[in-house]
Amino acid sequence: MPQPRVKRQRQMFEEAPTVPAVRLPLDVQEQLRQALVQWMQALAKMIHKEGGDE
Repeated sequence: MPQPRVKRQRQMFEEAPTVPAVRLPLDVQEQLRQALVQWMQALAKMIHKEGGDE
């Protein structure tokens, strides 16, 4: 019998990863953090602009 969707989704997020996460050097982490912030800001501006078009 297939598992209910909610239970499958919960397992997907609760199960521990089998491979430990990779630790990046601090300077690389900071560069990635800055790139992510810039991407999120650009995305937010785009969504805001599209919302104003409606």
